[in-house]
Amino acid sequence: MTILFDFDGTLHNTRRLYGQAFRCAYAMLVREGFAPEKTYTDEEVSIYLGMTAPDMWNTFMPSLPQEMKEKAGAVIGRELIEGIRRGEAVLYDGIRPALQVLKEQGHRLLVLSNCREAYMKAHRQALGLDEWFEDYFCGETYDFCPKEQIFPFIRQRYPDSAYCMIGDRASDIQVGLANGIPTIGCLYGFGEPEELSQATQTVHAPAEIPAVIVQGTLEKAANP
Repeated sequence: MTILFDFDGTLHNTRRLYGQAFRCAYAMLVREGFAPEKTYTDEEVSIYLGMTAPDMWNTFMPSLPQEMKEKAGAVIGRELIEGIRRGEAVLYDGIRPALQVLKEQGHRLLVLSNCREAYMKAHRQALGLDEWFEDYFCGETYDFCPKEQIFPFIRQRYPDSAYCMIGDRASDIQVGLANGIPTIGCLYGFGEPEELSQATQTVHAPAEIPAVIVQGTLEKAANP
């Protein structure tokens, strides 16, 4: 089986790293007169994790001028990379053993994320992701189109395989609904439980993922 993993909120516990970067960008907007002074907690900004950069800004500050969205986004991107280089990127507890089990069972592991390419490259180096993952598909490569629209490119590259999508947000489950493949919703991530209500199966911890796949409990057909 080819198993697609979302990154932030599924493999990577991004809350603290992203919170720091977000606050740096927001402080810049305050200094330049585009936002009122306010302090956001890691928890408050974690709702934006898993979104594409354009969707995040269009949700958080839709009236912000486009050039400022891009400037603030660049601040977040730069701060994230710096945090990764400082060793602040962390995988969820239990992810490494789960990935190792899946790899040893012969599954092909891929990452499908809404992130930017530089962000993924930095994590690959910092966290040694190439030990488990064969390929990476970033939203930026596809002009931040929805994940379900990226999936056909993945299927074209790896045509002779069954698939499963694993993630913590509605956009991950939509990959399965739109393309007729099973999904595993990660309740330990950043999405709300209702976002994962249409997942084929859900898990409460990374350690549960291999068992769901091994036990064949993904046989429930996903709606195309």
